[in-house]
Amino acid sequence: MSSMDTSAAAPIRGGVDRRLVVLAVCVVGVACVARALQLAWLSDDGFISFRYAQNLAEGRGLVYNAGEYVEGYTNLLWTVLLAAFMRIGAQPEIMSHVLGIGCWLAQVSVLAWWSWRRAAIEGTRFLPLAAALTLILEDQQRWATGGLETSMFGLFSSWGLLLLAVETPNRRRQLLAALLLGLATLTRPDGVLFCALGVAYGFCAAPRASLRQRLADSATVAVPLAAIGAGLVAFKLSYYGDIFPTAFYAKSALDEYTSQGLYYVGLFAQRNWFMAPFLVLVIWPARARLARLLTPVHGLLLVAFAMFTFYVIHSGGDFMYARRLMPALPFLWLLFEALLLCIERQAVALALFLLTLLAGVLPANPFGDTPRTLLRGIANEWTFYPKDYVAFCRNRGEFLHRVLGERPVRAVYSNSLAMLAYYSRLPYLVEYSGLTQYSVAKKQVGERGRVGHEKAVNKEWMTAHGVEMYLFLDKDPLVKNGARRYDYARLGGRLTALIWIYRDEVVDAFRNEEEIDFVPIEAVMPGIEASLARQPYAEARATLDLFESYYLGHAAPQWADTAARMRRIVADKAPAQP
Repeated sequence: MSSMDTSAAAPIRGGVDRRLVVLAVCVVGVACVARALQLAWLSDDGFISFRYAQNLAEGRGLVYNAGEYVEGYTNLLWTVLLAAFMRIGAQPEIMSHVLGIGCWLAQVSVLAWWSWRRAAIEGTRFLPLAAALTLILEDQQRWATGGLETSMFGLFSSWGLLLLAVETPNRRRQLLAALLLGLATLTRPDGVLFCALGVAYGFCAAPRASLRQRLADSATVAVPLAAIGAGLVAFKLSYYGDIFPTAFYAKSALDEYTSQGLYYVGLFAQRNWFMAPFLVLVIWPARARLARLLTPVHGLLLVAFAMFTFYVIHSGGDFMYARRLMPALPFLWLLFEALLLCIERQAVALALFLLTLLAGVLPANPFGDTPRTLLRGIANEWTFYPKDYVAFCRNRGEFLHRVLGERPVRAVYSNSLAMLAYYSRLPYLVEYSGLTQYSVAKKQVGERGRVGHEKAVNKEWMTAHGVEMYLFLDKDPLVKNGARRYDYARLGGRLTALIWIYRDEVVDAFRNEEEIDFVPIEAVMPGIEASLARQPYAEARATLDLFESYYLGHAAPQWADTAARMRRIVADKAPAQP
C-alpha cells in the first residue's frame, strides 16, 4: 500500500477510522441540508426587503416608495445583494433561500474549522459540538431561510470574532476579522455590538504584551471598523436623514422590556431542553480541568454570548420565536464544546457528545398542538406563512396590480400582508406598524405589548397622508347592523379594503371587475343625503364632516350640485346664533 493510501486510511485521534468519520459527516450533512430545504419558508417581513431590492434593481433607489426616503429595512447588505441578483433576473424568493442556506453551511464550516484548529494547537480531541449543533438543530435549520438575513449576520459575526480568538495576535487575521465584523454591521445594525467587542478584545487578548503593542492590536481592528462605520453613517444621514432604521424605533430597541425578553429566551431554553442536562452531566467529569477555560479566548466566547443575549433580553426579544438569539448561539455551543473537552476520559466525552446531538434533534414544543399559537405575542412565525398563504398573497397582489396598474393609489396594509404588497407593485404603500414610515415608528409607546406591533397608523394619520384605502384580511365585515357598509370592498377571498378616501381615479378601477364587491359612489350619495335630512344637527354635522373627507372634498364635477345641496341641508339645521 502506498504512503498516500496509508494516510487516507489513518485513524484520527482516538483510533477512529478517518474514512468512517468523513462518511458519517457527509451523510449527516446531506440529511440536514435536505431537512433545511424541506423546512424552507418565507416570512412576511422578508418581502419588505424584497420591495426595497426591487426598487433598487429597477432604478428607483433604495426606497420602499419612489421618492420617499425611509430606511424600512434592517439588512442593508442583504437587500443590496438581493437587488444585484434581481438586476440579472433572479427571483428574491429563490435567492434568499440560496444565500441563507449557503451562509448557514458556511458558518457550520467556520465552527468546524475553528474546532479543528484548536484541537491541533492544543493537542486535544476533535469533537466539533458547536458545528454539529448548528447543523442539526431545527431552529437553526429554520432560520437558514425565511427570506431574512439571519444566517448571513450569524456567519459574519461569528467568523469575525473567531478570527480574533487567538492568544497570539496576527495582523492579517485582525484585518480580515475587522472586514467581517464590518460586513456584519452592514448586514444588521446589531453588528456594532460585536465590533465593539472585537476592538476591546484586540486590547485584552495579550495581557502580558506592552501597552503600545496592545494599543496597536486594538487599532488594527478599530481603524477599518471606524472607516466602515463612518461611511455607513454618512450614507444613512445623506440618504435617509437618520442613522437608525424604522425598526429601531418601531420596536423601541433601547427601551427596557426585560420581563418579555426573559420570557423570549425562556421559550428557546424550553424547546431546546438538552442544554440544562448537558451542563449537569458535563460538570462532574470535567471538574479537574475546568481551570483550562480561564483564558482570554474563552472569555471572548462567554462575553460575546452574554452581551448579545443581554441585549436581546433588555429589548424584549422579538415577536418571531428564537430569531434574535441565532447570532449568539455559536458562542454558547463553543463554550459547551470547551466544557466537553475538559473531560479526561475519551469514552465519556464521546458519549456525551452523541447524547447531546441525539437530544438536540428531539426538541420540546412549548407552543402546544395549535400551530399558530401566540405566547405573549411570540410566534412560530413560519406556521403563519405556509405555501398556500404565500400563493394567495401572490394571486391577490398580482390581481391588484392588474386592476389598479399605475393609478396613483395610496394604501396602508395590515399585519401579514407585506407579501401581497410586494406582488401588487402599487406605487405607494405603508406597512401599518411603522416599518416603512418614521412618523409612525417614532410614536411613543404606551402600554407594552407584542414587540414590533405596539405602534400603528390611525385614521388621523391616514387622512393627513392622503391614504385612500386600508388593506386587511377578514371573514365578512361587509355587513354591519344589517346594512351593507359602503366604505368596505371585498377584493377576493378574505382580502378586504376599507376605502378611507374615495377617489374616482382610483376606485373606478373596481368597476366591471367580477371578483370585486364594492359600492360605487352613485349608490352611496342618495343614502347619505337622506340620512342628513332626517338626522338632528349634531349628528348630521358629524356625518357630513366624515363624508367631506370620504368624497365630497374631492368629488367629481357631476356631483357639485348634490354636494352643495348636502351642505345646505346641514347648514339649515344649525341652531341660530345668539
